[in-house]
Amino acid sequence: MSTPDTAPDEALFVAWRGGDASAGDALAVRHSEAILRFFNNKVPEAAEDLLQKTFLACMATGTNAAEVRSFRAFLFGVARKQLLHYFEKRGELRGEEMMSRISLAELRTTPTQRIAAEQDKALLHAALAKMPLDQQILLELYYWQKLSVAEVAAALGGSEGGVRGKLHRARQRLRGEYDEVSRGKPLVGFDGDP
Repeated sequence: MSTPDTAPDEALFVAWRGGDASAGDALAVRHSEAILRFFNNKVPEAAEDLLQKTFLACMATGTNAAEVRSFRAFLFGVARKQLLHYFEKRGELRGEEMMSRISLAELRTTPTQRIAAEQDKALLHAALAKMPLDQQILLELYYWQKLSVAEVAAALGGSEGGVRGKLHRARQRLRGEYDEVSRGKPLVGFDGDP
């Protein structure tokens, strides 16, 4: 018999939705840091609140817990929706289709991004911020959160082939944005298609 410490995420999610609070606690322990990082990269001023809303929304969603193949992908999908709601509530974004055209830098009315300690990290963040939010999220889920192409497709509601194509285009865009903000310094670590 598995314990909350060793049980797979998907089994914990089913148990949590069935009323087992310890299963929900175990999922929160496993995934809070990654979800908080996801929000801190975009809206550090609201990251804690959005983290809580994401986990609450996991319970409130009408999705059948037994049908969730990857809880991590499902969770990032819910987090993405919470981010969209956050921007919509502030009147900065109208509709999901806007996320593919508007960058984070355009959404922010005041400079709220933290300055990275390392110059390369700061340049990468600046380049990502100039990209459409959907492309930024796509790169983040794949590279920083280490989701597989299948998990990214599940989180974003698309096909694996579509995600591969979008990743290719997002990497090209990131290289261009990085070249612009870094004055030609090479971008390392974003080569090759999945």
